[in-house]
Amino acid sequence: MVDTAARLVEAVLPPVPVRQWVLSLPFEIRYRLAWDGKLVSVILGVFLRVVYGSYRRQAKQQGHAAGRCGSVSFVQRFGSALNLNPHYHVLMP
Repeated sequence: MVDTAARLVEAVLPPVPVRQWVLSLPFEIRYRLAWDGKLVSVILGVFLRVVYGSYRRQAKQQGHAAGRCGSVSFVQRFGSALNLNPHYHVLMP
């Protein structure tokens, strides 16, 4: 985990402020997400589309019409008590 963080800081993320977004999901769908990898990807895609859209709107309002987004995403499948809790951590410059 430390190696991954070091690589992100040294070689992947640009030297700009980074915001972390965390998407937690309702209890009713957590068990299904634990076994359905395709659904995990679909939900992440929808989440990123919404956040990217918000970033692009803000950039356009500030005069950057051709703004583009990027992110690094991690899926964490367990909570701190090792309970089943699939959720997403997304780093966005």
